[in-house]
Amino acid sequence: MKFPHIKGLEARQEGNVPELLMVNYDLWTLRLTLSFRSNEIVYVDFEAVEGFRVLDEGQLLEFWGDDSRDHWIFEVLGNGWLAAESDRETAPLIDEGHELKEYLVAGINDCVSILDYGYPKVTYKTRNT
Repeated sequence: MKFPHIKGLEARQEGNVPELLMVNYDLWTLRLTLSFRSNEIVYVDFEAVEGFRVLDEGQLLEFWGDDSRDHWIFEVLGNGWLAAESDRETAPLIDEGHELKEYLVAGINDCVSILDYGYPKVTYKTRNT
């Protein structure tokens, strides 16, 4: 089995992993809403989405190694979902290593894999209590 090659993009806050609260897709933007225990809400927007999937973190055990300890948003550089899709004979338009990129947003229970032509936009907001 080949393990995914990942690069951390967004560092964890004080070691904690956010909880995925909502996934919203309106054909133009995929918006993920997450919450940290520090009363901070985070929006992660993807605006050139080719596809996405939501999985329990237990279904992605191959991602949870030393490379994943300090971050919660990753770019998957190889051996991820995009690589698997690239190998399918029925999906010739999805080609790993070109403009299409794969990202993984890790939540404490649920994770989202995203295939996107752009870069995620991350917005932090303090939750009013």
